[in-house]
Amino acid sequence: MKAARRETRGSTLVVVTLVLGIAAVWALIPPAAIRSAWVTERAGVYAVAGAGEGVLFGRALDDLQFSLAGDFRGWLGDVRSIGEGPWDPAGFADWMQGRVVVTWLWVGLIAYRLQVLMGWLLPGIPLVMAAYTDGQLVREIRKYAFVAQSPIRHSLGVRVLWTVLVGLAVWMIVPVPMPAMLPPLLIVAIAYALWLWVSNLQKRL
Repeated sequence: MKAARRETRGSTLVVVTLVLGIAAVWALIPPAAIRSAWVTERAGVYAVAGAGEGVLFGRALDDLQFSLAGDFRGWLGDVRSIGEGPWDPAGFADWMQGRVVVTWLWVGLIAYRLQVLMGWLLPGIPLVMAAYTDGQLVREIRKYAFVAQSPIRHSLGVRVLWTVLVGLAVWMIVPVPMPAMLPPLLIVAIAYALWLWVSNLQKRL
C-alpha cells in the first residue's frame, strides 16, 4: 500500500510539474521561437518524405483553418480592443497578443506532428500488431515448455512502454525542433516493449 501511494504521489507530482512547466513556457516563449522550430522541423521531415511533407503541412493548416481560425481572429480582436482602451498596464495588450500568436503556432505545431505521426502509423500499426501476436505465441509456447517466465523482463517491458508513451507525449507538445526520425523510433520502441511485456506474462492469469 505504501509503495502504491508513493507511486501515486510521484505521478501526481510529475503531472503537476509538467502542467506548470507548460504554463511557464507559454507565458514566456516568443512567437519567433515556435515559428523557427516549426520551420526547422519541416525541413527535417522534407528531407525524409520529400514532396509528401507539403501534403502533411497542408492537412495541418486545413484542420486549423476549419476548426480554430475564427476563434483566434476573435481573440486577437478582443486583445487589440484592450490596447485601444484606457486600461493597458505595462503593455498588457501586446503581451496578450503575443500569447494568442504563440497559442496558434503551438497548436499548429502539434497538429503538424499529429499528421507526421499518422503518416508513420501506416507501417507502424502492422509492426505493433505483429509484435503483440509474436509475444502471445512465445507465451503460449512457454506454457508447455520447462521455461520460467521472467518477472524482471515483464516489469522492464511495462516500464519501457510507459517511458516511450511519455516520450511520445513530450514529442507532441515540446515547442523545440525534434528529429524527423524520432516518431518511427518511438513506434519501434513501443512494439518491442509490448512484445517484451506480453511474452513474459504469467503462464496462468
